[in-house]
Amino acid sequence: MTALDYQLQTIAAASGHQPTIAFFDLDRTLIAGYSILAVARETAEQGARRGKLRQATKVVQDIVKHKVFSSGGNYHRLVKRLSKALTGVSESVLRDIGEQAYRKHLAKTLYREAVALVEAHRAAGHKLVIISAASRYQVEPVARVLGIDEIHCTRLEVVNGRFTGQVIAPMCFGEGKVLAAQRSTRLHKATLDNCWFYSDSSDDLPLLRKVGHPVAVNPSDKLGAHARTQQWPQLAFSTRGMPSVESIARTVLTAQTIIGTTAYGMLSKRFGRSPYRSANQLTRLFGDIGSAFAGLDFEIEGLANLRQQRPAVLVFNHQSLLDSMVLAHLLREDVVAMCKKEMAGTPVIGNLLRQADTIFVDRDDADQREVLQRALAVLKSGRSLVIAPEGSRSTLGNIQPFKHGAFFLARKAGVPIVPIVLHNVKDALPNGGLLIRPATIRVTVLPPIPSDAIGNIRNACHELENTYAQLLGKSELAALPYSLNAVA
Repeated sequence: MTALDYQLQTIAAASGHQPTIAFFDLDRTLIAGYSILAVARETAEQGARRGKLRQATKVVQDIVKHKVFSSGGNYHRLVKRLSKALTGVSESVLRDIGEQAYRKHLAKTLYREAVALVEAHRAAGHKLVIISAASRYQVEPVARVLGIDEIHCTRLEVVNGRFTGQVIAPMCFGEGKVLAAQRSTRLHKATLDNCWFYSDSSDDLPLLRKVGHPVAVNPSDKLGAHARTQQWPQLAFSTRGMPSVESIARTVLTAQTIIGTTAYGMLSKRFGRSPYRSANQLTRLFGDIGSAFAGLDFEIEGLANLRQQRPAVLVFNHQSLLDSMVLAHLLREDVVAMCKKEMAGTPVIGNLLRQADTIFVDRDDADQREVLQRALAVLKSGRSLVIAPEGSRSTLGNIQPFKHGAFFLARKAGVPIVPIVLHNVKDALPNGGLLIRPATIRVTVLPPIPSDAIGNIRNACHELENTYAQLLGKSELAALPYSLNAVA
């Protein structure tokens, strides 16, 4: 049993009626690395265009040096300098920087292990709180995605929508976190003795020593030594952060596979090979060789449902750029993908999709008759369509609203819908990620839905969307790259 498995079992055993709070630090605990690095990049980018932010950019760089290379007393002084530099800047500017930093950089750094801890505490009925020395502009996007509605962080004074240059005392750092945690326990009628706190830093020792359940996560050397002395649990997360040499090598080999497969498709067409045979060969090469190089293993439930009725409209939930490789491995032949037009311009994969006869959909085009005619022609030819009814991915793989097109096509062509549930492709390559990590991909193929059972398209669409949400909700913890059956 791993340390994380044991921790999850401990959390499950602690469920009860006594008010309990699970406090989480942000940097290197919920996310890999430091949120200020992402904010620094965005501040520098926007500072080049906004005079008021240029001075703040220099201070943010100083804070980055402090966070990465030192700890302790200078932090208060640096935050006060940043607050001064922001005097007169609209709060909306910094809020926008925080949102952009999350969307472009931080979303892909959320630790899957941390998500498991959050969900385990939620299942146990514990209150969830993020407590961080970072600003709310760094914390709020992460809290929103994790469904955490209470945060305690360093606050900068705002009057009439603009920063005054003052830091609101006490700062949420060191002893300041103890004060914030005590306010939270009073609010929820809990005691620190019955609370948990997850942190990576020795700067958080004041609060770690106060709570009844201190946990060192990816601990610094100083915190790790203290945790060993006190026999505190220590957790090391690996699903995000610095890539291994293996991940880099697998990513390069996978990219080369895509390039080679694309080149093969171009040669096949040049030498007059049947377009159908060429597309099938491309699908098998991409799915089998690509998956092998990427280090993907598969656990598939309901595989027979894929072959039960063809042609069909095969629908799946969108999680990762690797979805196409996983589906190619599963489906193998006689399938045509429908996807948004933007995918045609995606580096490497876009060329391969074009070679495989993919139907690209311009979602801004009000007249979709040509696309529908091409799709119906594919089904009439005996090949199946592959469609992601969500249209876009979420950060954590949560189901997005289903669009009606797949259901319309299935009913119009008189073919069944076959739902394919992808549980954890995001573990191998998260939304926004660049490097592939080996993973066991879990897939559930549900029984086909006959076209004559679709009835009202809107209702059928909504019902299947709920089915996906329920399946993924039940399996969110099990979808992680380790056994969580004890708390599932």
